Amino acid sequence: MHVPPEFAGFFGPPPNYTFMEANGPAIQANMRDFPRRDTPEEAIKAAVQAAGDPSFSCVTEVMDRLVGILDSNDDIGGVIGFSEGAQTAASLILEERRRESELGRIPRLKCAIMFGGWPPVHPVTGKVVTADDYYEVPITIPTCHVVGASDPFLDGSMALYNMCDPDTADLFDHGAGHLIPRKKQTADEIAVVVREMINSVA
Repeated sequence: MHVPPEFAGFFGPPPNYTFMEANGPAIQANMRDFPRRDTPEEAIKAAVQAAGDPSFSCVTEVMDRLVGILDSNDDIGGVIGFSEGAQTAASLILEERRRESELGRIPRLKCAIMFGGWPPVHPVTGKVVTADDYYEVPITIPTCHVVGASDPFLDGSMALYNMCDPDTADLFDHGAGHLIPRKKQTADEIAVVVREMINSVA
């Protein structure tokens, strides 16, 4: 992954890796000037369009690898991700649902925790998708979305949240930016929400 010089201190020294390599300009290149629109979905579409509408042709290979990990580890029942990791986690949830519908494979993931998330990549088309691309709620397992009101990419988190069943999706706002909260009190409060979610599927 190519990191712009002004972000080198955030990502650390190379080599830097990404979960899924985009065919074309990376959407992240436009993060500094993230578009503002009336809805999170419109903002995401504008950001994707500004980046040249990239696709992720490697998504099939990535999903095959992740599903293989799930199938070889009976103890895994949930997934957690931050930023692009949350996008990949959400993509995996969609892939499990697709495999259930088309192949009869029983999904392994029962819940998910998303920090500063981003809407998923469709496991077949390799395109970023949002709730308005679906007739029904695409993510139905319980989810916990940890977002920051000061995150310049909050629309990404909200677009992901909007893809989830509102009856089983929890939203926790830590009030800060695009980061994983480090303060003990905030972490303790998030832990309570996560434990309740895990207990609901145990």
